[in-house]
Amino acid sequence: MTANTLDGEEIYKESKIYMPFPGRMGRGKEMGRGPYEKSGILRETSIPALARVHETFEITFPFEDKPSGKTTRRELLEDEIEVSVILWYLPFGEFDGYEVEFYEEERTLDLKTEWIWR
Repeated sequence: MTANTLDGEEIYKESKIYMPFPGRMGRGKEMGRGPYEKSGILRETSIPALARVHETFEITFPFEDKPSGKTTRRELLEDEIEVSVILWYLPFGEFDGYEVEFYEEERTLDLKTEWIWR
């Protein structure tokens, strides 16, 4: 996921990896498909079939602290940003030519009418 100002400056970028947990849950003395299965109890991070997964990303809008008398006042430099989300399927775990993009969405978020600094 990336967030850019309207003039194209990138202000936020993060990626998350979803993968199923190993069959043995990281327990036992047998080695599974690799050493990652021996790393203890693992958290399930796959996307279930036909289920919605909600993620939260905290993006800070660009701001500047300006002096106002004895205190400072925080002012937004940009009140609109463009957010782009792309969901990829990587069958071999890397971008090596076999990746498949199966979801993409772009939105413009604005704080013009709904935000007051307190």
